[in-house]
Amino acid sequence: MKIKSIEARNISIPLNRPIHNPAFKFTHCKYTIVTVTTDEDITGWSFSFGMHHTKAVVDELAEILVGEEIDTRRLYEKMMRTQAVRWDRGGISMRALSAIDIALWDIVGKSCGLPLYRLMGCYREEIPVYYSGGHYPVDSTKTSDMLDYLEQDIGKGLDRGFSSFKIKIGGAAVNQDLERIAFCRKLIGPYRRLMVDAFCAYEADVIIPMAKKFEQYDIGFLEEPVALDDIPGCAYVAANVSMPVALGESHYTMAQFRDIINSKAARILQPDVAYVGGITGFMQYAGIAAYHGLRLAPHWCHDLSVQLALSIPQIRELEYMDQNSALFLIQKVIENPVTAKNGIVRAPEGAGHGLVLDEKAVERYLA
Repeated sequence: MKIKSIEARNISIPLNRPIHNPAFKFTHCKYTIVTVTTDEDITGWSFSFGMHHTKAVVDELAEILVGEEIDTRRLYEKMMRTQAVRWDRGGISMRALSAIDIALWDIVGKSCGLPLYRLMGCYREEIPVYYSGGHYPVDSTKTSDMLDYLEQDIGKGLDRGFSSFKIKIGGAAVNQDLERIAFCRKLIGPYRRLMVDAFCAYEADVIIPMAKKFEQYDIGFLEEPVALDDIPGCAYVAANVSMPVALGESHYTMAQFRDIINSKAARILQPDVAYVGGITGFMQYAGIAAYHGLRLAPHWCHDLSVQLALSIPQIRELEYMDQNSALFLIQKVIENPVTAKNGIVRAPEGAGHGLVLDEKAVERYLA
């Protein structure tokens, strides 16, 4: 079975309400949809981020892949070698590679008539997810407005039965964020899990004393406390705070994860299947995590990463955003999205990754 064509399309989905995190403002969710078709008319698809930049790399990679047999590992290595010569092994180029790799695995699963988690070896059939939200309103810096926004957002998760929540910090003054954390803990009660995502907003000498103040709220993990390339700084934070540090959503390469592990910068790794090389790349990180006794908590893309979570013991939970969330809207172009019920998700029943692309919706959001 050989690759007949690879197509990349860009879509842009407007948010119901603009939001901002500590780094930038969001008005749209922008994705690249990648479709791979074989000479046996089996089609696989996936998505990644970056739109026009990602599409450009997908189109380049298509030139070396069309006509090749569907051998996922060999094609992964071929793409990695091409990237090392033409671009680099990071950023946009890895997003493009990841989307192609996942689409290839989708084809393999369909050709075998199996969902990917069965093909890779089923460990469980369902997994907990945490509600990821807690952003900031774009139109006010008043603490009262931030708390109102937080209450509305987290309230949606409570109404839907979630028992774990993650909120952003770093987009307001330290005292405001401390108040937001305290407010959220009171809102969800003492027995639900609460995590915080700093989105690389702090210097180590700021976040360490701040973390000592919010540790009383029983924080499950502190995510990306300092600049993403400051691995020594993150290691210093990890050694001086009581809660686990989580890191990895903004890292793409084996060398970066090696440095995180060797420096003890995190106890929880957060690779994103749409960033780190797709299914093939992610499985490498799973092996490394198992060797070092580290947890995996995949970033975003739960519709795709659920297949990995059901086959990898080191994954204990997934980050969850759906089309009802403030930010992650890919489900608007999926006919059968993976939806949480009382904080639990299961994989789709179909072969491959099981997700069905809604072509009419894709046409509506083409950009």
